Amino acid sequence: TVVDYRIAIEENCVSVCSDPSALSTQANRLLNDAIENGSLVESLKASSETLMTLLANAMATSLVVPTTGVTINWYPNWRGTSSICLNDNNEPTYMKVFGNYYESSLDACCRRYFQWDLTNCLGVAGSVPSGFYPSWGRSETKCLNSTETPETLPYNVEHWLEYDIASCCKIHFNWAYNDCVSLSGGSPNLVATSKWYVNHKEEICQQDCPEEGGGPCGGLVDQWNKLFDTAAACCKEKLSWITSTTCESHSMLLPVVGTSLWYIDWSLQKCVKDCADSSDVNCGGLANQYDPKYSSSTECCDRIRYVGPRECTLE
Repeated sequence: TVVDYRIAIEENCVSVCSDPSALSTQANRLLNDAIENGSLVESLKASSETLMTLLANAMATSLVVPTTGVTINWYPNWRGTSSICLNDNNEPTYMKVFGNYYESSLDACCRRYFQWDLTNCLGVAGSVPSGFYPSWGRSETKCLNSTETPETLPYNVEHWLEYDIASCCKIHFNWAYNDCVSLSGGSPNLVATSKWYVNHKEEICQQDCPEEGGGPCGGLVDQWNKLFDTAAACCKEKLSWITSTTCESHSMLLPVVGTSLWYIDWSLQKCVKDCADSSDVNCGGLANQYDPKYSSSTECCDRIRYVGPRECTLE
């Protein structure tokens, strides 16, 4: 009769497992001693009547070195609100009874039971994915760098990560995009469009760019403001009561020259030119958008015929 056997050494490790070779060596020595003095066969015979019959005439004369191994059982810890796997040999009894809850590694256990919260489950054993995620649940609308704030990563962070600040703010905080970029540490230039928006207080149009950029930059636009491709388009729609050339020149910080057309200055009861050139005696200042304009003084004076031709103009 040939009796085959295997020795399995199970060791529950919290962090680093010890070398099982010492245990294996000791086990082999004890078994060899038991074989040589016959106590192994006698012990087996005494364990059951079946073995006693099988081993009635048996004698162990040699020992094949058994296979030893280390088994690390990781199990899901469902106690409380934790989403982690443990191998502390404190798993519930039902897990020990059924035995199908175990995995041989932390990674395998986390992926099986806590796929939705891998980062938290893997802890320091897992690599933190890089990118920016929304900082929800806080008073500030901003995005955080995952590699700089691993302790606050949300569940399933991979589903919320964006590759840069601008993308994260645009997707998750679109209603406060500019504030988000600034609070998240991004450059204002990331959000500047260089398009035009109205400044009702100053009655001009300004560009969407940081004020320190100089020129017509009026600062970053609020999210609700309408943007225009040109100053002319902005002036036409938002400041229609101001002469377009005047609005455009003021908006672009250029000298205002007017149209040089004629209009009636009703306070003077005279026809004057739409210009601000002090060297031209007929310049009456810049006309309003609503002032009718005429190509010549004669055409203009025809509208106020009760004023004599010589008194109609400033000249």
